[in-house]
Amino acid sequence: MRLRQHAVRLGSLGAVFALAATACGGGSGGGTSSSTQTTSSSGKKGGTLNVLLIADFEHLDPQRNYVGSALNFGTRLLYRTLTAYQSKPGAAGSQIVPDLATDLGRPSNGGKTWEFTLKDGVKYEDGTPITCTDLKYGVERSFSSQITDGPQYAQAYLANSASYKGPYVGGNNGGKGLSSITCKDQKTIVYQLGQPVGDFNYTVTLPQFSPVPQAKDTNVKYDNRPFSSGPYKIESYTRQKQITLVRNTQWDPKTDPIRKALPDKVVGVFGLDPSVIDQRLMADAPSDQTAVMLDSNIQAENISTVTTDPTMKKRLIAGLSGFTRYLAINTAKVKDLKVRQAIEYAIDKESYRGTRGGKDAGDFANSMITPLLTSYKKFDVYPAPATGDQAKAKALLTAAGALGTKLTIDIANTPTNAKSAAAFKEALGKAGFNVTINPINTDVFYTTIGKRATENELALVGWGPDWTNGSSVIPPLFDGRLLVPEGNNNYAQLNDPAINAGIATANQETDLTKQATLWGDLDQKVLEDAAVVPLIYDRNNQLQGSKVTGGFLHSFFGQADFATLGVS
Repeated sequence: MRLRQHAVRLGSLGAVFALAATACGGGSGGGTSSSTQTTSSSGKKGGTLNVLLIADFEHLDPQRNYVGSALNFGTRLLYRTLTAYQSKPGAAGSQIVPDLATDLGRPSNGGKTWEFTLKDGVKYEDGTPITCTDLKYGVERSFSSQITDGPQYAQAYLANSASYKGPYVGGNNGGKGLSSITCKDQKTIVYQLGQPVGDFNYTVTLPQFSPVPQAKDTNVKYDNRPFSSGPYKIESYTRQKQITLVRNTQWDPKTDPIRKALPDKVVGVFGLDPSVIDQRLMADAPSDQTAVMLDSNIQAENISTVTTDPTMKKRLIAGLSGFTRYLAINTAKVKDLKVRQAIEYAIDKESYRGTRGGKDAGDFANSMITPLLTSYKKFDVYPAPATGDQAKAKALLTAAGALGTKLTIDIANTPTNAKSAAAFKEALGKAGFNVTINPINTDVFYTTIGKRATENELALVGWGPDWTNGSSVIPPLFDGRLLVPEGNNNYAQLNDPAINAGIATANQETDLTKQATLWGDLDQKVLEDAAVVPLIYDRNNQLQGSKVTGGFLHSFFGQADFATLGVS
């Protein structure tokens, strides 16, 4: 899943849990660490939880929701999925449990067929039951060219889907929809996959697979008012200003092992400066004692103050987020391998990390798969000091006859990112590049760079695994067969036939140990292609008000889990 740029396949069902437990070591798709803090957990119902946000959500439409902060907000409060991550601290949070489904799915046909049954009593906010038809339709709409920016797992995995264009054209395949999803009855759904996918029950934790009733679908406008299957529903939503959630009285807690739904109301306010969010939560005035951060971290200049103040430190949610922050090198525009290699050597990771708060911001990265996963392979394709090797970079650029090459860096427009981009510009300038910085509004950043034709040479982005395997890192980011004109996640625009073939082989490998090795090898091959510059394995530092309860860093989201937050 994408990381908001502010200040985020197994052989058998038993093996799924084995990998989850082994991969996380205190973390998983979102990561965690021994320094994770937990706030008071009184479990009291009532009150209003206030959420202080830098920007509006790019998408709350479940099929378009693919940014960590929006996933946390949407899947924990507004809509449910067949399976979901447990709401527990540490390694336990990386394990999935049935959510809408009665169990974790029943694979057959060598992992190419998956069947799930819906629980009794699961309903939408108007009291109508959630059905198999709604689950099928939710996935189908993600195939539409209008429903952009979401994950591509349905497109990659489902059989006979290459020519399907979604429900809005051609009478939805003559009323049949996507043939690889069928309903045995209105409580039992069957997915036919084009290849074995042993961890498909992790895939369906993504809201791309959550239900949408066709009668409530408003196409692109569904972003403004997704129909609730979770514990809250939208009372009001004014884009760029405020969202207010109130209780969904049709939600039955007996069917939901994850969400506590403690506050009576959740109010999110958009458009706040990250430094203002810091100051408000540090001061802990009465009006902010029930407030939390979501899409921001404590700013670099404030981290030391918070971590050395005993009172504030008690309210700190901190740990490795599981995300890798990186520079994507657009291989469609920077075609010369030597030029891309020069970028690799030139980047000053020390200065970059300094703009984010130094060592508290994370650990230096050489790979895209984080050390929290068993798929991680330790390698260093471009050995250089943390400050970079601008002389070696310049030599490569000179050898390529490319001194003065122009590069534009796409960044989400925040003060921290501006400082980071300035550090990149200085280092790349020393190596002989001519660099321009292109700031983009945060609420449309990924939408903008996801348009292949207009993405610039470099993009400062972040990625966290969608589940605890390299299968949710390498394919979505580097499979050239998944490149699309808009809503693209392969920001390197890499289309290497050897990597594409390697991904196909790894996806079909049902031996977990062998598969993990294959993902690590592909990670190294991506770096040999100089398609990305891994910068840091990210660390989150978030502050909460003194009356917020139940806060802990969730191992998947890398943030406080909104399923358990309350106010005292």
